[in-house]
Amino acid sequence: MATPSGGGRSTGKGVWRLPPGTRHPAVEQPGGPRRKGRSMKRRLVIAAHADDETIGCGGTISKYAEAGADIFVGVLTRDASDEQHQVRREEAEAAWSTLGVAGSDWAMMRSHPLTVAESSVDAVVGWLETFRPDLVFVPHPGEEDPDHAVVSRVVASAMLRSGHFRRVLGYEVWTPILRPALFEDVTDVMQKKIEAIQCFTTQMQERDYASGAAGLNRFRGVTTGNGRFVEAFTLVQM
Repeated sequence: MATPSGGGRSTGKGVWRLPPGTRHPAVEQPGGPRRKGRSMKRRLVIAAHADDETIGCGGTISKYAEAGADIFVGVLTRDASDEQHQVRREEAEAAWSTLGVAGSDWAMMRSHPLTVAESSVDAVVGWLETFRPDLVFVPHPGEEDPDHAVVSRVVASAMLRSGHFRRVLGYEVWTPILRPALFEDVTDVMQKKIEAIQCFTTQMQERDYASGAAGLNRFRGVTTGNGRFVEAFTLVQM
């Protein structure tokens, strides 16, 4: 569990929060000024299943989008039937619209289990080469769900093949990160994140994922002192 960062109050300006004594200048602050003539920041968020990204880092997605970043979401798997997939796709598009996502794509892989197969690696290579992100988000490798956990391995293989190496941050879906490296105050966009999660109506019928995500983010806020609602991340080695 991350050590609370004592006195680190929310600034409301989209500043990355790090544990005490930690410096990581390579990770950019979403609320920072944009220089004249500088290209728009491009963030690639990869999920095993549509809704992982919204639950895990929907607040950060929204903050980056509000700050002017171009956000692209890539989903590796699809639902079993065409009918189920179409419903999930419509739900996802509504959620992403709420968060300000600029574009998305589906690799249409089989889930349970998702593997480091050539087809899944090819899909990520395509996203890296087409979108050219400067920062990539994936479910953190310690996720207990096997599909979540394998995503970082797929991305590592894709970066090796494409030569397009970028910093990768791991977000937490349902398995908390043991020692987070970065914290993002999402208090100001938490309501938007909850609304986005609630767009996944079929999933919400099974469990109250919105309350679960809010509870984890509130826990992070209490234990870090970085805001009322906080998303946690780890640095993923590629």
